Amino acid sequence: MFDLKEFFQELDVIYRERPREAEAFLRKGLTISSNLHDMGAELAILNELIGYYRVQGPYEEGEKCIRSAFDLIRYMGIMGTMNHATTLLNAGTAKRVMKKFDEAGDYYDQAYEIYKREIVEPDYRMATFYNNRSLLYAEMGQPKKAKKDLLQALELIQQLQGSDVEIAITHVNIGNICISMKDLEEAEHHFQKAKALFEVEDGVRDPHYASMLAGLGELHFHREDYGAAAEYMLLAMEEIKKNYGENASYRTIKSNYELILDMKKRREAILRSKMTGMEIAKQYYEQCGKPMLEKKYAEYVDRIAVGLIGEGSECLGYDDQTSTDHDFGPGFCIWLTESDYEAIGKQLEADYNALPGEFLGYPVRNVTEHGGGRVGVCSMDAFYRKYIGCETPEKMRDFDWLRMDMSALKTVTNGEVFADPLGEFTRRREGFSKYPEHIRKRKIAEYVGQMGQSGQYNYSRMKKRQDEGASYLSLATFTEAAIKAAYVLNGQYAPFYKWMFRGMDEFEVLRELKDKLLQLTRVDAKEDASALVEEICAMFVAELNRQGLTSSTENFLEIQRGDLLR
Repeated sequence: MFDLKEFFQELDVIYRERPREAEAFLRKGLTISSNLHDMGAELAILNELIGYYRVQGPYEEGEKCIRSAFDLIRYMGIMGTMNHATTLLNAGTAKRVMKKFDEAGDYYDQAYEIYKREIVEPDYRMATFYNNRSLLYAEMGQPKKAKKDLLQALELIQQLQGSDVEIAITHVNIGNICISMKDLEEAEHHFQKAKALFEVEDGVRDPHYASMLAGLGELHFHREDYGAAAEYMLLAMEEIKKNYGENASYRTIKSNYELILDMKKRREAILRSKMTGMEIAKQYYEQCGKPMLEKKYAEYVDRIAVGLIGEGSECLGYDDQTSTDHDFGPGFCIWLTESDYEAIGKQLEADYNALPGEFLGYPVRNVTEHGGGRVGVCSMDAFYRKYIGCETPEKMRDFDWLRMDMSALKTVTNGEVFADPLGEFTRRREGFSKYPEHIRKRKIAEYVGQMGQSGQYNYSRMKKRQDEGASYLSLATFTEAAIKAAYVLNGQYAPFYKWMFRGMDEFEVLRELKDKLLQLTRVDAKEDASALVEEICAMFVAELNRQGLTSSTENFLEIQRGDLLR
């Protein structure tokens, strides 16, 4: 008969002192128990291996152990027993880690039915079940269900003696859920509870201790205390490496640690220099880019345009400390004519990429997957074609002007040109910088018509029907249309939606509109915003009259739209 008690005692020593030997020891035990036909010991070791491969990988070996365990359970005739439930729980947890959520949920459901039938609470096994299922809910994006399970687990465990480690683990899990729900105060409460319990223990701590440290790191990250965040992440890395080696969890935390250090450095550089992204770009060009161009491309430099235009808050002048988290840092654009790009484009790109990565204390530009191509070398044709599908203003048809989203036109006309001796890039930029007058009137008519339809007509009808969802959408449509109409009336293009309100601070006409629209966004669903809508519409009628675009003084904007289209 296999001595299972002695086996697990020795395994505990190996985990504590020689963790890298654990897999071989477990495999050896599995072979011996199988040869002895001790199916109970074999099942226990398979369950341990399922947990081992869940943490260490490879997952394929864990799946093999799951299949072997269930085959053994069927052969032993113990389906529906507590041993079966334990294996279901272990298998569900492993499948959750593998991101096979449907299979994990099925295993958990089966385990729960057995537990409900066999367990009299309080029992740590039911608490363990709630803990594990909560993690599945969390990964499936259902944090409220996850937190409910965890609170049930905590209530059960606190009734059991000698359960400090399990209580600490549950606090860690609740803390992580609270972070996902943006409740940082409650998250810190649970992490600190866990920390106090874990740190009573000497020697090798539970793996969740590192998770608690990483959780505190994430909490401080969300508070933008990057120094404390980095310290906790480093402690978590050291804890994992010391006890388990540089496994997948270590690598994940290391990646987060490096990201936090990078953000800390960027934030400190911004606070120290108080430079905007545009100022950084301009100085980077003057001190690094311009000397390179003059030295290596002397025969082309009088045809090269340089600046910073396009996507990114720094191109609008709206960047701040928050902007440093992605696609921010030293960089500028170089635009070439098509023939020059064919001749020197690839080499110039290589020389641009060889410029110093760090500049004035700012780390190299932190480019994300969706932020590539914002700086560097590009032909003029390719630049304008990328954003608006047309290389020159002369090629724009009325249809192109009318169909194009204003934010695209804003993207190619924002920012600043640092140098353009040839003048061709600037000529195109100026040609795209404003609507032709007949197009401007058509665009105003389009947005004014949307305002009348959504705000003056449909909103009141939806209120009468007590359709809160449709009422909300009517006001949202009205607000967006009003903003876009106001930009055109100011002779500007509206930026990407998240910057629309910010850009209204630069208006020369309809300056009071921003406050009125902000009032509209605060209207409770039970309130009637019709009077405020009409007040905003009256502001537009007055401005349309003032600019000589319409002569009617009627407040209903559909009439103003007709006047604009005459």
